[in-house]
Amino acid sequence: MKLVPAALLPAANAAMQTKHWGTVKRSCSCFATVAAAAMFSIVGAAAPHAAESVSASAVDRRAQAPAIAVTEDGTVHAIWFDKGAVGEADRKGAHVGGGRHSHQAFADLRYARWVPGEAGFSESTRINPEPGQVWGFSISRPVIAADGEGRIHIVYPGNGTSPKTGKSVASSFYSRSMDGGQHFEEPIQLNGDSDEDLSALIMGGLAQAQVFTAMAVSEKGVIHTFWLDTRGMTESMRAALYYRRSDDGGARFEEEVRLQENDQCPCCQVSAVTGGQSSLFVSARQITGDNIRTPTVMHSSDNGITFGAPAETGGTPWRLEGCPLKLTAMAVTPDTIHSLVHNGAEDPPGLLYARAAQRDLSFLPPQKIHPEAAVSDSPAMAGIGATLLAAWHAKVDGPRRIFYRFSLDGGENFLPLQALPTGEASVGYPAVATTLEGRFVLAWQENEVIQVMYLDPPRQGVALR
Repeated sequence: MKLVPAALLPAANAAMQTKHWGTVKRSCSCFATVAAAAMFSIVGAAAPHAAESVSASAVDRRAQAPAIAVTEDGTVHAIWFDKGAVGEADRKGAHVGGGRHSHQAFADLRYARWVPGEAGFSESTRINPEPGQVWGFSISRPVIAADGEGRIHIVYPGNGTSPKTGKSVASSFYSRSMDGGQHFEEPIQLNGDSDEDLSALIMGGLAQAQVFTAMAVSEKGVIHTFWLDTRGMTESMRAALYYRRSDDGGARFEEEVRLQENDQCPCCQVSAVTGGQSSLFVSARQITGDNIRTPTVMHSSDNGITFGAPAETGGTPWRLEGCPLKLTAMAVTPDTIHSLVHNGAEDPPGLLYARAAQRDLSFLPPQKIHPEAAVSDSPAMAGIGATLLAAWHAKVDGPRRIFYRFSLDGGENFLPLQALPTGEASVGYPAVATTLEGRFVLAWQENEVIQVMYLDPPRQGVALR
């Protein structure tokens, strides 16, 4: 990655041009932060421009952890956890003996869509058949994806009762829409049921957990789902990584496969992304050595039939007696896989960006994407051709904000840092999607309302897929 001194940057970045899409919430005249230390940028590139944000969720409800996808007709599809009415506390299970907190949570999964030409999002609908079935946290987020046939696919964590032990468990569920989001099918459980009762080990009211899910959909319409699984867990508190796929758009799933034995950090959400016709990447945090929590990426070049060995994304070894609760964001550009992940061993703790050639997964040394932040976290990434967008939340001075950076050359250089002007609002947990026309869509949580907007990079050098 080429580091460019601040003195070589343009004296002033062009003001962000404003476009109007749907219901106007604010003008996003984002600012550029220029810092000499570890700044990577493209000299002379025009600043990107953004649109206004539109609310996807109701202002009188407590929304959390957005995820978005865009179908080929340009419709933006959003999902999020609904935690109840404003002012209500989270619904959780009872406290467990010894003062330990509950691992149970009860929420709903809501869905809404923004059709091109409409002023804003549709009224939201509930995905889970019965109220309170969703095991909802911002650290175990729902996932949504669209395929070339216009089908919408959703994976989310849910509560249940094991038919084998009769105990409370958390499982991974899948649902799809065949009509562009107007109706969703009855969810199916992805993971098998365990006959182990690990209540004394997991504590918090759960006997098993098969959650922290990921999903990716290939160009061929193959659906890949992953989750962390407590089956076989011992007192070392390490999870296994499971995988299940569908070759027919979600009508039928093959049997689950155990990809990694019990050497995975049990509470760091898995992520997955596809590239081209048959490339599939999955990232989890492996426990190595003396409790070193190491982000890794595995590659399948044959649409999930076989996987290579995990490759470490780099960074200072993070030794931790417990779970970091951090996911790895990934994106693909031609021939390259990109990783963005929080590392608490860095000083200050924050997000590390790394990239590798898809053919060998040899990651280049990672670099801080936001070195001036006191802490940066919750990454999201997406790519269109050689253009890459990275987004995250961070604190610099004042409240936490949503930051982002573009790269126009596949991650070799990045444009200056940008931030959404969210003022004193409580914001976080960004999500990113792309359109067929070469635009990015950004979602985030703001004061427990989900906001969505279009975000355009500079036009020069942008390759449309």
